[in-house]
Amino acid sequence: MTVFLAMLLDAYRELNSRKLFWVTLGLSAMVVVSYGSIGFNEQGMSVLFGLRQVDSEFVNSTTPWARALYIGIFSDFIVAVWLSWIAIILALISTCTMFPDFLAGGAIDLVLSKPIGRVMIFSIKFVMSLLFVVLQLTLFCVGIFLCVGLRIGEWNWMIFSAVPVVTVFYSYLYAVCVLTGVVTRSAITALLMTLLFWFSLWGMQTAEGMLYQFRTRFEIQAEKSQVRIERMAQRLDTFNLGPDDAAGLIVRADLQYRLEQEQAERDTSLDAAASLQTWHGPTEFMMAVLPKTQLTVGLLSRWLKDPDGFSIAAMMRGEMTGTGTSALMRDPVDVEMTRRLEKELDSYSPWYIVGTSLGFEALVLAAACVIFVRRDF
Repeated sequence: MTVFLAMLLDAYRELNSRKLFWVTLGLSAMVVVSYGSIGFNEQGMSVLFGLRQVDSEFVNSTTPWARALYIGIFSDFIVAVWLSWIAIILALISTCTMFPDFLAGGAIDLVLSKPIGRVMIFSIKFVMSLLFVVLQLTLFCVGIFLCVGLRIGEWNWMIFSAVPVVTVFYSYLYAVCVLTGVVTRSAITALLMTLLFWFSLWGMQTAEGMLYQFRTRFEIQAEKSQVRIERMAQRLDTFNLGPDDAAGLIVRADLQYRLEQEQAERDTSLDAAASLQTWHGPTEFMMAVLPKTQLTVGLLSRWLKDPDGFSIAAMMRGEMTGTGTSALMRDPVDVEMTRRLEKELDSYSPWYIVGTSLGFEALVLAAACVIFVRRDF
């Protein structure tokens, strides 16, 4: 037990001594201060602690859209950009040397002379590397929690769910970093291979999402075409012509032509959707067995979402103004597409997202642990 605690303390001191730990903490503090500079009053929204006022009849302290915007800035932008990219990259740079440095220069010999198994040594090193992220996230979430409570009066403890969510997200990547570090004993190689793996995941997930998005768009277009076809067919069925109704014949011919055009457009949309499904199927299967980084981070947005539907996504669709469309989405097809995409993402079970991702991580860590245990140092 004494050896175990000594290793924990040593790993903590190693992380604490790294300058990037404090650099990341300082940058996180700047993000929290910037977030806290946004406020709301009866006239609208203020930024930079009141230095600039943005008047709005929809987003102010008297409407639920203020809460949707403020929480959405955290869950959809700060988490998606800062915590899921910049902070993770800094964490990988800081911790990628943990295993290579431990395996080099005789540092491991002293530890192996102690009465502690190699599996335990491997596990402690991995867990203590995650401590970097846990400490950073905890302090960051404390700041965000205070900002949300003081600004909109909502002391939402679900904000702290960012700690396990982002830590699990980071662990997917760090497992690859550990495996590469144990095999090559090179921190630079481990970092580069992890970044390559991460960007490959991002590319595959983006491709899968785009294929599903375009497929959904064509399906919606086909559905709308089918509605118009049924209306025109109904008009044709009820179209009465007199014996000398030349004008009516022209109208009927035009209506028949438009019906055929609409049928052609529907068939084209259905063919495009079927073609995209052919490509979407394999990418969807690949993502089923690989770590789901984007979906994991997206869990936080789902958990913080207002149950009544007030969200940034709803604001972008124009639901805030009650028009159904907005300056960003003027096409009703785009509005319906984003609504269906949001519903589809919300349908994924957290157990499926995290469970399958951790399964992949477990295989990678098992391989790294076997190499670590069997290697002759």
